[in-house]
Amino acid sequence: MPNPGTYQLTDSLEPVKLKDTVYGIENEDLIPVRYTEVPLKKDVLINKLYDPSPLKEGIENWQIVIVVIVALLLGMVKAFSHNRFRLGLKALLNYGVAQEIIREEQVFFHRSNVLLTLAHTLTLSLFVYQIKMMVLNGTTDSEGFSSFLIIVTGIVIVYSVKYVFARLLSFIFNDLAIVSEYIFNVSLYNNLLGVLLTPFLLVSYFTIFPFQTLLNYMVVPLVLLVFLFRLIRLFIIGRSRGVLYVYIFLYICTLEILPLVVLYRIFVH
Repeated sequence: MPNPGTYQLTDSLEPVKLKDTVYGIENEDLIPVRYTEVPLKKDVLINKLYDPSPLKEGIENWQIVIVVIVALLLGMVKAFSHNRFRLGLKALLNYGVAQEIIREEQVFFHRSNVLLTLAHTLTLSLFVYQIKMMVLNGTTDSEGFSSFLIIVTGIVIVYSVKYVFARLLSFIFNDLAIVSEYIFNVSLYNNLLGVLLTPFLLVSYFTIFPFQTLLNYMVVPLVLLVFLFRLIRLFIIGRSRGVLYVYIFLYICTLEILPLVVLYRIFVH
């Protein structure tokens, strides 16, 4: 008996049909075969649709924690002091509403004003710190949180000096009402700035949007616009109290513009 997979020879002149014992194909050798070269496939780089790596470099954990604290402070003001928050928004455009709020007993130490002032101080300090890092061209700051605390302390000292100097002027001109009105309106527009800067911090920390573009085309025009409204309110206060325009101009240059220049020179350069 022939072994499997072999063919039996015969002396007959008739053609022999060969059959493959494995696959059962008859005359397998008569099947035409074409040989071709298969080129090797090259490696093709595929763009990732999703990259789980962090989007930002240089944003530290303490910055995220502080911006979350600011968001919580704003949420507490909106939730627990809704009426006062609504009056504050009206007072930004209506000088009469601002005068009504000033007549209240707890105008400066009201819960909403304290929380909004704290939020403004933190957001402004975070932006000053980011500007400092931008000027350093991305150089890592080994004392990042310490630098932030120094910036916060500097901002608190600058505004404290402004308020103390305003109180001294009130004794000189024997008019306490104008100083209280001035301090309240300054804090009013500062609180507005703290609320408006918070979304820009979130965009800067959690997206790939460049901070320099965000600063140049959105934050700086917004800060200048709020500062302009604050100067207009100061002129309105001075005119209603009979203060000469020369004194108002000197006061603005001394206690409004000069502190900003000092903060920029100390903490950025």
